[in-house]
Amino acid sequence: MSADTGSFLSSGAGLPDRNVLAQVLRDSPAPLTAGQLVRRLGLPPDHKKQVRAVLHAMALDGVFREESLLGKLRGETDLPLLAEIVITGHDRHGAPFGRIAAEEPFGRRAAAKDGQPIVFVHQPPVDEPPLVAGSCLLARLRSVGANRYEARILKRQAPVRFVGIFGEQEDGQVRTCDPQSACCRPVPADERLGLKEGDLIQADDEGHICHRFGRWDDPQAVADMGRAEYGLPEVFPPDVLSEAMRLSVPEEGRLPSGRKDFRSIPFVTVDGPDARDFDDAVWAEREGEGFRLLVAIADVSHYVSPGSALDMEARRRGHSVYFPDGVVPMLPLRLSQDLCSLRPNEDRFCVVFDMRFNAEGQPTDTRIDRGVIRSRARLTYEQLEAMREGSHAFLHEDLGRSWVDTLYAAHEALMAARIRRGCLRIADRDLLRVELDRSTGRLAVLDSRPLESRHLVESFMIAACHAGARVLRDKGKAALFRSHADARAVADVPRLPAVYVTEPARHAGLQLDVYAHLTSPIRRYADLTNHRMLLEAIVPEEPHAQAQPADDRDLLALSAHLTMTEARATEASAVTRQRLLALWLCQDQERIWSGHVTGATPDGALVTLTETQTTGLLPFRENADRKMHSDSSGGSEACSGAAASSPDAWAMFSLRKGAVVRVRIAGLSHDVFRCIFQFAGFSA
Repeated sequence: MSADTGSFLSSGAGLPDRNVLAQVLRDSPAPLTAGQLVRRLGLPPDHKKQVRAVLHAMALDGVFREESLLGKLRGETDLPLLAEIVITGHDRHGAPFGRIAAEEPFGRRAAAKDGQPIVFVHQPPVDEPPLVAGSCLLARLRSVGANRYEARILKRQAPVRFVGIFGEQEDGQVRTCDPQSACCRPVPADERLGLKEGDLIQADDEGHICHRFGRWDDPQAVADMGRAEYGLPEVFPPDVLSEAMRLSVPEEGRLPSGRKDFRSIPFVTVDGPDARDFDDAVWAEREGEGFRLLVAIADVSHYVSPGSALDMEARRRGHSVYFPDGVVPMLPLRLSQDLCSLRPNEDRFCVVFDMRFNAEGQPTDTRIDRGVIRSRARLTYEQLEAMREGSHAFLHEDLGRSWVDTLYAAHEALMAARIRRGCLRIADRDLLRVELDRSTGRLAVLDSRPLESRHLVESFMIAACHAGARVLRDKGKAALFRSHADARAVADVPRLPAVYVTEPARHAGLQLDVYAHLTSPIRRYADLTNHRMLLEAIVPEEPHAQAQPADDRDLLALSAHLTMTEARATEASAVTRQRLLALWLCQDQERIWSGHVTGATPDGALVTLTETQTTGLLPFRENADRKMHSDSSGGSEACSGAAASSPDAWAMFSLRKGAVVRVRIAGLSHDVFRCIFQFAGFSA
């Protein structure tokens, strides 16, 4: 036996030393089998079983997560595979799924080969805190198909953000507000002073109070709870704010070198009524049978340099998160609502996509420039739609009837091309706009009818993203592309969301050969990253336009990180919106709503309202009294079984999911923000 392997036996155990095994694998230029390891160590052949036992124990301890050991062991298919997982969503049954964490070497290697693997995670025990988007955990993986795994949780990797509702009647416990979890923690007696039944609080895993938000029926407390539940940052660090304040707008009348003057073109921004960060502006004209479409995007890369304090904080946040009462921005307000926002009648630095299309909506030519624009107006979707319908005054001569008709004609041509490609078109949802005024605490829900103007802006942004992605691909630039798997490949989990990848990939939902986010650099870090790569491709001779050399490993980690921040932003917004909608619904218990059966529990049927997409419980008769926790005013008045149900309702429970019903709001289970419905008949 050689001297360097003379210490292969652990003291008295008779087993090969794991450190020696690991080092032999590291030093080997090629993967080794257990039998080859035995021979390398000079052990008798009958020690193979012992070596395998040590390898198994090493795998359970996560030793093979080390990058230098990845792929170095061959032929041990039953060896446990451990990895850190980040939750990025839930399927239609509420089961969590996620992606391998950005720091995991195994995840980077898999992503570089086949794209980010999808991991279906077993539900945690009901007495454990629920898994929300952004939750990190160490899990044991098992392959269930090409680039797909299922995972069993071993432990949480970060301190649990336990947010829930306090119950005096439950022995002073705080209970999670997730209807699929029964997790609760006792609050120490000396910390219960001042707490009341129904207070929303944040506690650690031992029940110690970290923060008090307010009452469950206070919309502001509900919104604040949502921010804390997902660990969203509340303030920007001082160095980030200081850096932002040193920046300035373009000098009046001066055109910087390397920028094209687009100020004569009457761009307009079109956004929702409560928008404050205007990162895109549009304009169009006819050219023969086709169209010329210009999309101007805020040039955030001019202000945010790679590696700066602003850049590192924007990367950490990843996405702006929108709530009914405001936004948790990716960039400080100095940039997001001032320097980079394309406000009317102010010069702004932009990246301008100058695109030509034929009458069929097919691209014929594209030019991308750095430029300066001066937006003429800030329009809402409702205003643009009203101008099309003739019920709103036109702005001025350059933006009159002909211009509006041209915008919509260009949109129709692009939509026709999308239909011919067979791309998905998701039906309009969230037709109610939820607004919360922080100054008054007033919660309002406004009708938001489907508007073609929204689809118009969407069409133009898709065209710009596709054009930019083609340039990045054709120039061979590393970037964050969007990959969306064909629904047929993941039929058991329909329409998994698109993810960021580092190689050009097909987007099945849009039926495009390549796609990349480029039109929202104020609120998405991926767009800012892609702008840097795009500008390096189109004006490589300008030092101020160059990004730092792209590092493949860094981009892989960034793609996984931004997939998580995107999921966190989407889920935090949606969960908070639905909780506030539940509060609002309970203000009117006479109105009849239409809905359909989406599931069942031991206590009754789950019904989702068509108009609000709110899911609530229609109780079975014998369980109605027990399920009614409170009426909409927060009292203890219970709904009787007869009120919660009726003889006619029993027929419904024998129907399959999808049955269409009519219901009233009978009350609210305020501990989980779930409406309790009263059966009002079947829909015609």
